[in-house]
Amino acid sequence: MSEWVRAAAVADIRVGGARSFAWRDKRIALFRTDGAVFACDNRCPHQGYALVRGDVRDGQLTCAWHNWKFDLRTGTCRHGGENVRTYPVRVAGGQVYIDVADPPAEVIRPELFASLAAAMEDLDVGRVARDALRLQRIGTPLAEVIREGVRYAAPRAEDGWDHSLATLTDCLAMSGFFAESLRALPVIQGLSVAAQDQVRRPARRRPDPVDPVAAFGSAGEALRAFPVLVEEERQDEAEALLRGLIAERVPPASLRHAILTAATDHFLAYGHSVIFVQKAFELLGRIGWQEADAVLSPLVPQMVLGTRYDRLPYMRRFLRAWQEAGPDLTALAGQAGARGAPRGRGRARRGDPAGRGSGPGGTGFDEARYRRALTDGSPADAAAALAAALEAGGPVTAIIDATARAAAERLARFDIDMDLDDSNDFGWLDVTHTLTYIDALRWAWSADPSPQVLRGLVHAAWFVQWTGQFDERRAPAGRAAGGAARAGWSRPGTRRAGAPELREAIARRDPEAAVALVTGYSGPRAELERSLVQAAAEDHSAAPIMVAHVIKTAHAAVSESRALGEGPASAEPLAAAARFLASPKRERFVVQSVLDAMTTLRGVPRPESERIRNAGAAGS
Repeated sequence: MSEWVRAAAVADIRVGGARSFAWRDKRIALFRTDGAVFACDNRCPHQGYALVRGDVRDGQLTCAWHNWKFDLRTGTCRHGGENVRTYPVRVAGGQVYIDVADPPAEVIRPELFASLAAAMEDLDVGRVARDALRLQRIGTPLAEVIREGVRYAAPRAEDGWDHSLATLTDCLAMSGFFAESLRALPVIQGLSVAAQDQVRRPARRRPDPVDPVAAFGSAGEALRAFPVLVEEERQDEAEALLRGLIAERVPPASLRHAILTAATDHFLAYGHSVIFVQKAFELLGRIGWQEADAVLSPLVPQMVLGTRYDRLPYMRRFLRAWQEAGPDLTALAGQAGARGAPRGRGRARRGDPAGRGSGPGGTGFDEARYRRALTDGSPADAAAALAAALEAGGPVTAIIDATARAAAERLARFDIDMDLDDSNDFGWLDVTHTLTYIDALRWAWSADPSPQVLRGLVHAAWFVQWTGQFDERRAPAGRAAGGAARAGWSRPGTRRAGAPELREAIARRDPEAAVALVTGYSGPRAELERSLVQAAAEDHSAAPIMVAHVIKTAHAAVSESRALGEGPASAEPLAAAARFLASPKRERFVVQSVLDAMTTLRGVPRPESERIRNAGAAGS
């Protein structure tokens, strides 16, 4: 529907001149040439400079600020980025009239999505932000904006699921922590990470779907065959089968079980595989199952190509101890099912913080002793403690709770100086995965309480124990005590303040203050969560890999805190994530790569490599 309004008298605009006009929230520039009057938005779509100050030659408008050029008749951008909006003009009785009616959202939405895809292809973050905000302004759900990011990133994920897709998932969930005016901010962060990770990559080749019934006799047999194909690293066959199962509309729960079975056959890709399965299914829950083929099929190359960590020397002592303990995961999973299916992502018995009183005759497990085995014990101690906890009838959700607290403690103990030391291979990202992995495992158990998923708990126990090598070299005072002091929460002290101060502590890179603010906080937990999530979505990290881990860790911390219920223990994941977010971090790995290359090519041990680096820096 048109809405014509008078803008100016023709005589008020000289030939070759321009004039601005305001109507409600619109700012419009009028340009008069030899034969006509034209109108467009007065704000350049690049950075909002007044186009009325620009130059018009041969029907082309040039913005004076950055030389973007537009066709004055159509608004098409000939140099720069996105187009500028033009308005219909008619002249009658010496007056200029403009149709200021906005076109229907269904007309401009496809244009904006096309522009968003082009912006991601060009790695134009400013344009990504503008298009996302324009889409939000016309009422487009942010899930649809993320869906466009998935459609861009998923086909280009060369080795399958990666951090860009996981970040899109988490950023969509995090948008709910922001006020309406800034709700698109984390979504735009996710789109920018996806664009940086996949920029100008071609779509990877995907095998065509196969008919699962024709190939394997039944959908059930095909589902059982899928993990075998992944285990045998028959990537094309496994992906073709998964795509065929999706096309045949096999129930999502059946697909999820088959994929989780493949993801937990090993401690796969340093825990990434289970994490990515979680993110994939959570993403589909938000953007719609119609995207299942695009979202799920990239899981296959990621799992096939992922390192089987349980085949490396790292896990041998733990696995040997686990085998000696001899627990039967099939029987234990069955017993857990007989006691009742897990309820959501929370505790099995919220009234009992230790998870006791659930086994026969009130038998449970000693949570504090179990956590000590993971955080301070040997591989054998950790394996024996997990086996004992399961066989004593402790609810799996309570054991997951305890493992989550142990993972949070590991982040609280991490030696920050190690991350800043280029002479070693390890850093923050080696320990943050303990928390994000256990969060994914909690989701997996709530969705599929099976022996296959229970294997993931074995991997989690090893993971927390093994990463103890990254603890601070000098244990702080109070570490030997029990409870919260032992976990390191009391070390920086407590600081009673409002939630906004946490964002400030993270911004100024003060991990001691960040932890103290979390442990001393007594207000509504939702405000503390919001402060942590908002800090994670802000520009405190540069490298895409670090942005992805900051977002993923903050999201997992909030999820785990909620799962742990009320009380001081539930703040531990938040404090651990706050310490990570506030810590100075090594984000680029060029120096480390140079030292690695020297070691590889010249056989120079790491200490000598460090001396060479220092000597080079001194100019010798």
